[in-house]
Amino acid sequence: MLDLGLKSFEKFKLPEEIVGEKIVLKRRAHEHDEELFALIDRSRQVLREFLFWVDDTHSIEDVKNVTDIFSKNWDECNSFEYVFFDKKNNKMVGAGGIHTISYMDRMAEYGYYLDENARGNGYASEFVKLLEKELFARGIHRLVIRCDEKNPASAAVAKRNNFVYEGLLRDAKYAYGEYRNSMVFAKINEEK
Repeated sequence: MLDLGLKSFEKFKLPEEIVGEKIVLKRRAHEHDEELFALIDRSRQVLREFLFWVDDTHSIEDVKNVTDIFSKNWDECNSFEYVFFDKKNNKMVGAGGIHTISYMDRMAEYGYYLDENARGNGYASEFVKLLEKELFARGIHRLVIRCDEKNPASAAVAKRNNFVYEGLLRDAKYAYGEYRNSMVFAKINEEK
């Protein structure tokens, strides 16, 4: 048998609730569907510029269907999706999670979005930090944030969290009749 030097890396679970300074992350569940649809609907014009699934989210039923997918992925430890609540007033301010995990490569990639009225409060940056701590503690070596080249807010979140800009993926997405470039930022777990 060919020995590739690969050591087994077990799948892991993340906590269903993580409490930070400003936000509380809760595992996405059907109890959040109505509030999440309302967030998406009121922020639709802002979100759709970079989140190409927004135009296909027309109803609470659409949100429920995606929650089902995220729940299955969570149970199988393939991705972890959260909703974010402001710690002071318990209002939902965003959602996101770890959408891609490569256990073999010990790599995970973030995805996140905020209510348009919640931007500028540090919620996304805190979300990234909270999950970074959990993922690095479980042996993940590389974290990635990928965002549209024309999305300076998401790039700023990566930079504030000391992710290193690694390059531009040319024509990485096709949306609204054009190809779009994606910036890639990464952070390495230096302690492992």
